[in-house]
Amino acid sequence: NINGKGEAIRLYCAYACLQLEDYRFPNRDEFLAMKADGTLDFGQVPMLEVTSTMPTGEIKTQQLVQSSAILRYLSNIAGLHPQNDHLTAARIDALMDQETDAFMGATIATYAARNGISLETEDAKAKTLELLSKDVLPRHLNHLERLLKESSTGWLAGTEEPSPPDFQWYCRLALYLPENSDRFAIKLEEYPGCEALVKKFQSLDFMKEYAAEK
Repeated sequence: NINGKGEAIRLYCAYACLQLEDYRFPNRDEFLAMKADGTLDFGQVPMLEVTSTMPTGEIKTQQLVQSSAILRYLSNIAGLHPQNDHLTAARIDALMDQETDAFMGATIATYAARNGISLETEDAKAKTLELLSKDVLPRHLNHLERLLKESSTGWLAGTEEPSPPDFQWYCRLALYLPENSDRFAIKLEEYPGCEALVKKFQSLDFMKEYAAEK
């Protein structure tokens, strides 16, 4: 029961007024059991389970995994994804992929063994976290600063309303980095554009109701 990569999905559903049954594992054992018996495609979460009626009348339930793919799907069914502006749609996709790239090292450092990386010694862990804090994450956040300066709306893709990457980056900036401040020495106030994005997101009308319901 953590924010994780599922939080952007929860936020997007709340923003787009999409009904979502938000199931949280009561304990890790249930997750491991579903992973072991093949219930979860690719053995991972977040997972969106979608029930739909097929043209034949058959009711079918399908799984969607990978948070970016889930957000693209939700954006499409909510009618919020650019349908006729292919360049903006591609820009949205690129910004989502960039979020993955930016935090790839941090994810691997957190789940090293799962990714076939050995960080067994304290020295290796310390050096990895130092590189992430002083080089990798600042480099990506500075790229984000430039994009936000170029945006005429304050949203990453220059859209009038927030698009999926704004939800992903908000969760990283406002939740993930503070929750991991003991590992990654990133001060958001050193990135005014990113800080402004967080405040802009938090000022959205739906956020007050979402925060009250959590």
